[in-house]
Amino acid sequence: MKSTKFLTKKNILKLVFEPALIIFSVLLALFLNEYRGQLKEEQQINLAMAMVRIELKSNMEALNEWLPYHEKVLNNLNESLNNNAINSALFTENGEMIWSLMPNGVVQRTLDNGSWQTLKSSSLSSAIDFDTMFTLSKLYKHQAQGVESTLNRILTILSARESLEKKNQRSTVILLRNTFNEMVSQEMFLIEKYKQALNEMGIERAKI
Repeated sequence: MKSTKFLTKKNILKLVFEPALIIFSVLLALFLNEYRGQLKEEQQINLAMAMVRIELKSNMEALNEWLPYHEKVLNNLNESLNNNAINSALFTENGEMIWSLMPNGVVQRTLDNGSWQTLKSSSLSSAIDFDTMFTLSKLYKHQAQGVESTLNRILTILSARESLEKKNQRSTVILLRNTFNEMVSQEMFLIEKYKQALNEMGIERAKI
């Protein structure tokens, strides 16, 4: 009789304990899956932000190379106009005189936005701090509508056949002078914006 009573209690404990253990195991598995998912997302965010920072640093390096060269080109253009060095005797049919004022062409490397475009179009963007995304959005907008837009205008001027025609070359030099002047100002502005953004992003990632 005592044995039957003992077994009954044992069975009751078993009936209570086993379902509780199953429920606990399921909850633990769900917790671990969610934790792994969050950890994976955080790793992806860190990687994406690291790629954006690398892109910004590379773009800033490019602008730091552009700026002194474009200042030199701007000086060449100004000197040519101010010293009345440009006259019909100097003009050539293929625009060699104009290209001589830009001995290394217009730019030697370009700016990128691939990492930003990838981040912006991914689901990760919704998990990144709003202020960081807003700062990056403004920065790349400045890049596209400022320096890159002006660069395209310069290239369009130089690629237009009529711009290099002998009769139009003085007007072309004046137009290039004005556009390079704008370009230099935009480069200085964007370099400072890059510095600010990289500093802010460094602070934000340190909090994670």
